[in-house]
Order: sequence, then structure tokens, then C-alpha cells
Amino acid sequence: MQMTTIAGIVGILLMLILMFAGVNLAFSFFISGFIGVVMILGFGGGLTYLQTIPVTTAMSYSLAVLPMFMLMGDFAVMGALTTDAYGAARKWFGRLPGGLAITSTVASAIFGAICGSGQATAMVMSQVAWPEMKRYGYEPKLGLCSIAAAGPLAILIPPSTPIIIYGILAQTSVGKLFMAGWLPGILLTLLLCITTAVLVKLRPAWAPRAEKTTLTEKLRSLKAAWPILLLVVFIMVCIWGGITTVNEAAGISVIVCLIIVICKHRAGGKKILQTLKESAVQASGLFFMFIGIQLFNAFMGLSKLPAMLSSWVTGLALPPMAIIWVIVIIYLVLGCFIDTPVIMMLTIPLFAPAVSALGFDLVWFGILSTMCVALGSITPPVGICLFVIGARVKEVPLITLMKGIWPYVIATFAATVLVMYIPQLSLLLPSLMS
Repeated sequence: MQMTTIAGIVGILLMLILMFAGVNLAFSFFISGFIGVVMILGFGGGLTYLQTIPVTTAMSYSLAVLPMFMLMGDFAVMGALTTDAYGAARKWFGRLPGGLAITSTVASAIFGAICGSGQATAMVMSQVAWPEMKRYGYEPKLGLCSIAAAGPLAILIPPSTPIIIYGILAQTSVGKLFMAGWLPGILLTLLLCITTAVLVKLRPAWAPRAEKTTLTEKLRSLKAAWPILLLVVFIMVCIWGGITTVNEAAGISVIVCLIIVICKHRAGGKKILQTLKESAVQASGLFFMFIGIQLFNAFMGLSKLPAMLSSWVTGLALPPMAIIWVIVIIYLVLGCFIDTPVIMMLTIPLFAPAVSALGFDLVWFGILSTMCVALGSITPPVGICLFVIGARVKEVPLITLMKGIWPYVIATFAATVLVMYIPQLSLLLPSLMS
């Protein structure tokens, strides 16, 4: 075994040890990456990488989109635009069997288009939607599990932080990835709503109906919800139509979102400054993580491990789709224990070259891998979204959520398989882009 290969294995083990020891993720990547480069190039070579990688990463035009979309989501939450969206969805769907659960699914999809975080979506919707469901006598296995299952919609429907990370690491167009996420996101939303309807058909007592609303009340509710819908449509039209780049659409959307919040008289100067400060802290932490992952990726390139893995995968005596199934299973397992952006950072530099070598489209694989880790985030025995809701709604035992989530796990898995075997679900809209 070559020395560079040994160094690569040692670096990966060191990174995993630091992660499981509780060391900050950015520091785990940074330390193991630097030590790995030193093992291969010596201390001088390590210092050379330290001089260049932080500067080039911080100046990356592609990464600039992340803090802008994060800030847009923070402004939307600050101005209670997401709460307005849920109220409107409840007016339209609350009277249907399981209507409040369906409402939470639709509202999660809308909120996810602004937030981009599955855990944040599950947390917010458990605070906004569950009190209403509880007031109407909803069974936790239906109400809370529908909220947990809809959380991952945020990482599939653009703008999505994990999709942006994938595009950067796989060197694939983020605009095309955004467009690719829409049809799978809509498909998953429909399957989750259908699952809820079937469960209520089998167990009517789980979901008493909400009060009836008139058409006038429904139309009036759209007056409060239109800002988020406007933002979503604006981003999609700008990127899809080639009117702006992804970065430009993100920057304009931040300004539009802030103007809407101010016009609704929901934010003063202090509140805006506090939101800016919190968003800047989160963005700086994310950028430092990227510096660490870029240093670790440089080390991986020097070790030749990604190239070896790609050659090994493509050399397996298996059909290409069987190899994809192996990768899917790996993602499902990792998704149960690790947050989605972290999984992307860990695996995309390894899997993307192999998938490309097998002849698959990297835009399709980006959506497929995102759906896989989304499925893992709601799958017991861990399921990060389940733990987030369990921490927020402490009166409901976590085991209740784990028992009730399985119909939604099956629905999400079905959507994943459909995207796997019908590539046009993810590739149709990107093919129509200007």
C-alpha cells in the first residue's frame, strides 16, 4: 500500500475520532486535513495550503449564495411570514379529513422553500401547527409524524442549503439543481398528503375535522400568505428563465423579503440588526466549516483515495443501477445519524466522480442523494427530525413518534425510488432552462 493511501486512511480515521469525541465539525475537518497534508507534503506544504485555501474559499462566488438565502429565511421567520402561510393553508385544507395534518405538510413545503433546513422546518412547524392539531384532538401518531415527515421537504424544494453544497462540491450548476428539485419536491408533498388521507380513512378518530370556512375566508387568507408565494415564484422565474444568476436572485430576494416585513410593520431597527447579527454568526460558522472541508478535500486529492474509490466502484462486476443502490443504502444509514449538509460534505467528493464515471447525470444524482438523506432523517431508530420534535413536544413520548412515522417513511421511500427510475422527474425542468 502506498504511503499516500495510508495517510488518507489515517486522516479519515482521525477526522471520525474528532467528530465522535465532540470536537466542532469545522475543526475536525481542519485539523485532520492539515495533518494529512503535512503527512504527504511535509510541514512546509501544509503551511502553503493554509495560506491559499482560506482566502480562495472566503472569496468564492458560488458560496456567496449561502448567507443570502440564510438571511432571507431568517427575515421570513422574524416577520412571521411562515405563520401567515400556515394560517392560509389551514383555511383551505383544514376541513378535509386530516386537513390540519395536510395543512402542515403544505405549509412545510412553503416554509422549506424559504428556510432550506429540514430540522428548522420540523421545529418551527411543531410550534405553529401542533397546538392547533392538539386543540382539535389530533392523534400524535398522525399530527406530529406528519410534521416530522414534511420537514425534509425543506432540503429538497429550492432554495436548499444541501443542494447548494452538493452543487459546489460536485461542480454542478446550482441553478439546474434548484430546478431539478421542484418536481420531486411536489411529488413527495403529494405522497405525504395521500398517506395522511389514507391513515385518516382507516382511523377517522385520529383527525377530527376543523371548522368550515367560506370561500370568502379562503380568499382573504391568501392576502396574508402571498409574500412567501411571491418569493418562491420570483426565485424560480429568475433562475429558470435565465433572468438572473442564483446569487443575484438570492440577493434580490433578501431585499424583497425585508421590504415585505417592514411594510407589514413586523420589524423595527433593533430586531433587524439582531437578525443580521445572528445570521452573520451562522454564516461565518458555515464558511469556516467550508474552509475545513476544502482543506480536507485537498488532502483527499493528494491521497488519491477518491480516485481509487471511483475506480473500484466502476470496476465492480455489478450493473450500474446496482451500484447506485449500494450508494443509496449508505446514504440511508448515514442520514439516520448525521445532519444532511455534513453527509454531503463527507460523501460527495467520494461518490460524485464514481457516479459520473458510471455515466449517470450528476444533477439527477444530486436530487437522488438529497432524497436519500432526507429519508434517513425521519427513519428510526434515530431520525434527527423525530428527535427535534421530541425535544419540542415533551408530553409525547419519542417511541410514539417512532411507531407512527413508518407510513410516511414508506411514502418517502416510494418517492425516492420513482426519482431513481424516472430520471425525467428531476431532469425535465433543468432541460428547459434558458
